[in-house]
Amino acid sequence: MAQSAEEFLASHELITLASASTSGEPHACDLLYVSEGTTIFFALNAGSQTAKNLTENPRASVSVGDAPDEGEDWTAARGIQLTGDVVDIVDEEERLCGEKFVERYPYLSDVFEGGDFWRLDPTEVHYVHNDGDESLQALGVTWKRDTLK
Repeated sequence: MAQSAEEFLASHELITLASASTSGEPHACDLLYVSEGTTIFFALNAGSQTAKNLTENPRASVSVGDAPDEGEDWTAARGIQLTGDVVDIVDEEERLCGEKFVERYPYLSDVFEGGDFWRLDPTEVHYVHNDGDESLQALGVTWKRDTLK
């Protein structure tokens, strides 16, 4: 049975988040995250370039992927791309989010305590897992994916 997009997200710890300034200057960074379904929660330093970009332009994309081991069939690759609106969460939602981070990453509890948490609400979700319905051609391989949103 194929792993669902939600299971794939829950089984990983690192996303690459791409944001852009209002002038269109791109910026990408890797972040630890917590997911609920396909909604992504992450923490940022308030003074970071990513936080500045998301304050100015609250639209972003994230990706998570797995490549097969060397010599394995590339059709075993898996990946998910999500694009959506980002919100700097506050108050009770932020406190609850901090608890989720401490639960998932207890060895980093001091890092996440009182952190600045954000939420990406996806408007597009593409899950490449080669069991999907939609076919794409790239690198001489036919890839299959599901578009969930």
